[in-house]
Amino acid sequence: MAMLDIKHLTTEFTTENGVVRAVRDVSLHVEKGEVLGIVGESGSGKSQTMFSVMGLLAQNGKITNGSIQIDGEEISPAVITEKKEYEAKMDRIRGNDMAMIFQDPMTFLNPVLRIQTQLIEPIINHNPGISKKEAIDRAIELMRKVGIPSPETRIRQYPFQFSGGMRQRIIIAIALACDPKIIIADEPTTALDVTIQAQVLELISNLKEEIDSSIIMITHDLGVVASICDRIAIMYGGKIVEEGTTDEIFYEPKHPYTKGLLSCISNPEELERKELHPIPGSPPDLLNIENNCPFADRCEHAMKVCKMAMPQAEKFSETHFCSCWLNHPYAQGKGV
Repeated sequence: MAMLDIKHLTTEFTTENGVVRAVRDVSLHVEKGEVLGIVGESGSGKSQTMFSVMGLLAQNGKITNGSIQIDGEEISPAVITEKKEYEAKMDRIRGNDMAMIFQDPMTFLNPVLRIQTQLIEPIINHNPGISKKEAIDRAIELMRKVGIPSPETRIRQYPFQFSGGMRQRIIIAIALACDPKIIIADEPTTALDVTIQAQVLELISNLKEEIDSSIIMITHDLGVVASICDRIAIMYGGKIVEEGTTDEIFYEPKHPYTKGLLSCISNPEELERKELHPIPGSPPDLLNIENNCPFADRCEHAMKVCKMAMPQAEKFSETHFCSCWLNHPYAQGKGV
């Protein structure tokens, strides 16, 4: 049984200009102890997919279809239609079974509260009967685990007294507070310089081995997930267009969008510097998107059928899937 199993998830946002279909019929799964990368440009729907799972959508957002199961337990509001039942279940699951590492620590951390207050809150909320001293000891242990020096002293400080990299480590410590089964990292290195990015990614990789939680890494950069993820899902226009193991995505990409993302990455190990090729055009407008291939307008290989219908996923191995008309037997000249 998968630790997280998403089937046919659809999430929409009502705006004054119409309905934005941010997540369109997305199916994903994450096994216990596995690291899944979700990669795509800004606006592709990757963060909103995970906000849907966490129950953290904006007020104008709504899950209109789909199943979400955490370790076999259904948590989708499209299935649990009673609002009080859904909210009670999510209050229990958030922090305890699932936790999120946000990309901007200063948005998540309260600037007027000491780190101690913010770290012990989830510990106390999810462990009835624990004393404040025990909660503080646990918080200090977590700070030490994520590599913050002198945690006994620094736990009394405020967020502004920490560097950006150290604040991100505190966010990771908060996510680990209740030993969640699933940790969702939403662009955790975006606001950090390259050196600190590498340190945070190494920390997450080490924690994966230590805590045995499943990790979902959301990013726009394939290079970030290369060394840390077991599988990668490529998302575009609110849909998963390709999914496979890290080796399959990097060495056997099937979708033109995946190939385009790979062409934007420089390889420091190559003897000759190759020219990078950015993907031309802009992501689709999810307010007016049609039920065809969302990448058709930017794809140099687009055919007439690409603008008429969304292709079905073609299976290349037990782990490798791709939704592209170029992989259809007719396009391959094989017939059916």
